[in-house]
Amino acid sequence: MHSKLFMGIDIGTSSVRAAIFDLDGKQISISQNEYPMICTEQGMGELDPEVVFGNLIQVVKNCIEKLGGTDKKIEAIGISTQMHSFMAVDKNGRPLTNVITWADSRPVSQAEQIEKIFDYKMMYYNTGCRVQHPMYPLSKILWLKETKPDVYKNAYKFITIKEYVLFKLYGHFVVDFTDASATGCFNIHSFEWDKYILENVLEIDKSMFGEPVECTFILKNMNRDYAKAMDLDPDTPVAIGSGDGILANVGCGVFDDTSMTSTVGTSGAMRISVNAPLLDPSQKTWCYCFTRNTWVAGGAINNGGIVLRWIRDSFRKQFEREAEEAGIKSIYALFDKYAEKVSPGSDGLIFLPFLTGERSPNWNANAQGTLHGLQLLHTREHLVRSAMEGVMYRMFSVYEAITRLNNNVRQIKANGGYIKSDIWLKIQADIFNKEIAVAGIGEAAVFGAAYTAMVAVGAINGFNKILPEMQPLKVVKPNPENVEVYRNAYNRFKDLYCRIYDVK
Repeated sequence: MHSKLFMGIDIGTSSVRAAIFDLDGKQISISQNEYPMICTEQGMGELDPEVVFGNLIQVVKNCIEKLGGTDKKIEAIGISTQMHSFMAVDKNGRPLTNVITWADSRPVSQAEQIEKIFDYKMMYYNTGCRVQHPMYPLSKILWLKETKPDVYKNAYKFITIKEYVLFKLYGHFVVDFTDASATGCFNIHSFEWDKYILENVLEIDKSMFGEPVECTFILKNMNRDYAKAMDLDPDTPVAIGSGDGILANVGCGVFDDTSMTSTVGTSGAMRISVNAPLLDPSQKTWCYCFTRNTWVAGGAINNGGIVLRWIRDSFRKQFEREAEEAGIKSIYALFDKYAEKVSPGSDGLIFLPFLTGERSPNWNANAQGTLHGLQLLHTREHLVRSAMEGVMYRMFSVYEAITRLNNNVRQIKANGGYIKSDIWLKIQADIFNKEIAVAGIGEAAVFGAAYTAMVAVGAINGFNKILPEMQPLKVVKPNPENVEVYRNAYNRFKDLYCRIYDVK
């Protein structure tokens, strides 16, 4: 017999996950299905919405089946989703496009036009978004209008993948404040679709978007056929939730500006929670609305774990053979052994890790990967450690951009795949000269969704309680001997970047 159970669902870019937690935050069951990204032309990054929805149905069903026994009542469900997704639907909610994800860079020219023609600085202060970047759905709507006018003409709504899922389940178009913020079209001060953007940039009515609601907004009376397919009671309360990055903050217990989340998976991000919009005149960071009295400010980098994956895939057979001979469970565990053999600073080898361009803090889509200072003494072990260091140097540059605006941060709370690497955490602690607390709940975003459901139905009184399972697994402290080494190495990293890309 379990205590009351709550489910979180996370609709990601490459997979959908569902997990069930009790009121202590203990994970009871989890299920995940992957799906492919559609990339049939340069810059394309799409998902089939029906494939996403079908996998969601299956994942929820599987997650509930794993509970076993007869006690399968779910008190409430919360939803996390990839941010910056965009799709057009007709008046019946049928897709006119695939889901165009944050990774789709085709609207580059439209983003450039926003910077040339419109008051993008005012738009940043209104929306918290660097709107002149193709990641945001704002430029994707303009791209659709220019490149597929017939589809654009027949569009009834411009929505996110979460809105599509909820329309299928409930027949309503509603969008949470965060996912609305992540379009680049939402005013984070008035909590409404931005009037200037609607009238001057898009030239559309606000009815083209869903109704903005808070993250604790509850949907009821689910379509009974879909509820049956998921083995759910159709009257189960479903909280609309928020974006995955923001809910990672919740899952890590980052409820104010004294701590900051550090997430490294394929990409990376640093985020803090604040009680008023935190905006950067240089637009190095973004700021999204979470509730009417909470915003999340931060910055994201394109190149996190994807850099180590590139190294792995480039020499995969050799690494697999070596790991097997050494009795090491994975190539990434082998990389940890490599990095431990090399001294901090990688004996002068600097890796600019821009294999897929750059977002925060300089938003340079043309940035490229660079190895600098290569000598005969350097080995593949140096390559791996310098890659880990390069990612953390860029994460630190985002941290610097945030803390220039708000310097209350006392602790970093780490989540994402990189927390499995002790050496990477040590490198981060030394570069940041901060304690790194490793999140007690590894699936931070999906747990953050479940936590939102707890708040929505009154099981928890607001976003401020650290549940027992949310306590950090461990705290990694900086080594004073390495801090100075990394301070000098980071300055060389910055100087190299500025010289290559003519940044003052």
